[in-house]
Amino acid sequence: MSKAIEAEYLAEERVLKLAQPLDGLADHERVHVVVEQRLPAERNDWPKLDEDAGHELARAVRDAFGRDEIAV
Repeated sequence: MSKAIEAEYLAEERVLKLAQPLDGLADHERVHVVVEQRLPAERNDWPKLDEDAGHELARAVRDAFGRDEIAV
């Protein structure tokens, strides 16, 4: 059997958290896993900012939401 599934990697626990149960597999059954990193799709619909404008936007977000840990 071969299936493509979605999973979240929990590094601290060293486990893959599946989005859905795997039908047809017994509990503790050993399987062969191939990991393929899913990169986020590029957002071409967002405006491009130069570095100064990016810093200004980050400051505005930090000030608006009180998030001091946001580095600008």
